Amino acid sequence: MKKVKDHLNAQRYWDIFTIPENSDLFNAASLMNKNKIGALMISKIGSEENLCKSSVLGILTERDLVYALSGGAKNLGSKTVKDIMTRKLIYTCPETSNSEAKKLMIDNQIRHLPVFSGEQLVGIISMRDVFKV
Repeated sequence: MKKVKDHLNAQRYWDIFTIPENSDLFNAASLMNKNKIGALMISKIGSEENLCKSSVLGILTERDLVYALSGGAKNLGSKTVKDIMTRKLIYTCPETSNSEAKKLMIDNQIRHLPVFSGEQLVGIISMRDVFKV
């Protein structure tokens, strides 16, 4: 049975894309576009190199950016990623089965699932990963 760690092993690169909590939305959108990714981990300022449960504040997804844009452009320039990120972080561990990861994503209506090994963030899987088994 396939597990989350198998998806992480199959990823082309090991970069976990993160951005500090005080970054503006335009920098976040640019980073996502440049790397062709749909989510960024939001970290405490200065902790981008040590991503653990206590330093990860949330996740910023394409959906979060769309919600922010739908409120109008008037206040976008003053908002940071911390203002619009998803704070309730749903995550899993490398030993989780593919079917459990799928269920977690469907039940919580999310498309990106951070993976923690103990306290350390080791990767992110997407719905694309778990459904292309």
